[in-house]
Amino acid sequence: MSSWRSGEFDRELIPRVWHAFTPAHAAESLTQIDLQSLWNRGKRLLLLDVDNTLVEWKQENFSPQVIDWIKRAQSMGFEICIISNTRRILRLARISEMLGVETVRGRFKPSRAMYRLALIKFKRKPEEAIMVGDQMMTDILGANRAGIEAIWVRKMDGPEFRGTKINRFVEGLLTSAVYKALVTPIDETPDGKGAERAKPLADRTIVHQLLKFAVVGGTSFVIDFSISYFLMKVIHSNGQLISIQLGNYLRSSFPDLFRFATDAQGAAAPIMGAVAALIAMGNSFIWNRSWTFEVRGKEERMAQLRRFYFISIIGNLINVGLFTLVYNYLPGSRTLRFVLGKVFGAGVAAVWNFLGSRLYAFRKS
Repeated sequence: MSSWRSGEFDRELIPRVWHAFTPAHAAESLTQIDLQSLWNRGKRLLLLDVDNTLVEWKQENFSPQVIDWIKRAQSMGFEICIISNTRRILRLARISEMLGVETVRGRFKPSRAMYRLALIKFKRKPEEAIMVGDQMMTDILGANRAGIEAIWVRKMDGPEFRGTKINRFVEGLLTSAVYKALVTPIDETPDGKGAERAKPLADRTIVHQLLKFAVVGGTSFVIDFSISYFLMKVIHSNGQLISIQLGNYLRSSFPDLFRFATDAQGAAAPIMGAVAALIAMGNSFIWNRSWTFEVRGKEERMAQLRRFYFISIIGNLINVGLFTLVYNYLPGSRTLRFVLGKVFGAGVAAVWNFLGSRLYAFRKS
């Protein structure tokens, strides 16, 4: 995690709703935990997670530093217990034998069951134990639910179980709230991505960009919708809507290509929609460049314009394609199909356009 920050946590600094996810301490790794400090605080039972805390996922090759830390803890008088919900019982038995520590298996964390079993096994009170693990949503939450303090360690490098990635995603959402309880010296404040992740969700750059993008998208949608409506429903020529005239021409001249259309306006829909979207696209580029993503200078403007139109054209195809499908195949009146088609197509295309603009079109060199 690029935004990792170590230190002590004071839960009184944050609302109670976040207390269950907040550790007592965060450390860069297991070996950075001060055993003497824990002993002085009355801790006698160390509860340890395995994967990405003691050793990399699925591995058994413990680093010399981890083995040394375990031996020092044992020599000081600590009782040590691995708590794990692994299904690889034989691997857990080998790890227990290699390290010379006890193990407890039970229900999946964050269930309190394993923590309570460990307390019973070693005849210890919750205040005498401390949990060490790398996952906020399992190790830390489970320990807090059992009334046991927890130390959150940084995940080791390397792969992990696919299901764990869901926990990591939720963990990322909670990090900024939990980090408000971190008591950090002034010279240890994060910078770069760490500072961004430490901000409240409402203050993050991506949230501001998303809101601005939505405003710009709203104005472009109005432009797109208005032009489409006028082209399809308002503008006449020789007493007939030009959309009907165009649709009849397309269906008679290219019958195989426009076979999908249920009527003349249905055939004209992709053409009219594309014209309106291309005009709205110019509005989006100007405002997203200068306001949403705050790009300055002329050096990369043409390259950004090319990238933006590449993303937007694909978005436009998504928009027009969905609009055409809804308009031609959804039950209901033509007006209802028109409105629903424009809204649905624009919504899906907006997601594509935001991600493409942020990650590609207006990316910084």
